[in-house]
Amino acid sequence: MSAIQLQLFREQTQSGLTYQHLHIQINTQDGLIVPADLKNLFLPEEMVWSQGVVIEGKAPIWLYAYLVHACHPAAWVACFDPRLGEPTPQSGGAVVIATHTREVALGEVLKVNLPAAIFRKTTGT
Repeated sequence: MSAIQLQLFREQTQSGLTYQHLHIQINTQDGLIVPADLKNLFLPEEMVWSQGVVIEGKAPIWLYAYLVHACHPAAWVACFDPRLGEPTPQSGGAVVIATHTREVALGEVLKVNLPAAIFRKTTGT
């Protein structure tokens, strides 16, 4: 099994905008990865570049930088921040950090919920 697993979910923002949620899962026993792990990391084949992407998961900043670069062809790219959502456990904000469309603006915070499969896994519910 790869040290880094990427899962893709089709989702909608709270305002109804369709996007792809890219969840990062670190699969090492100690929860740590090394830069060499990037050599075996590939985006899911089912990525739809005409849609936006929200990147989410506990990972080092250099992995986020790599994924933002790899997702550049997408309509827009955002990073999930749980502090920017509603006062519910699975809510968060997705900060738009790159865009090729007028649909969203740079720096815009999109209100999103974690995909149900991720939320259940992290909370055990």
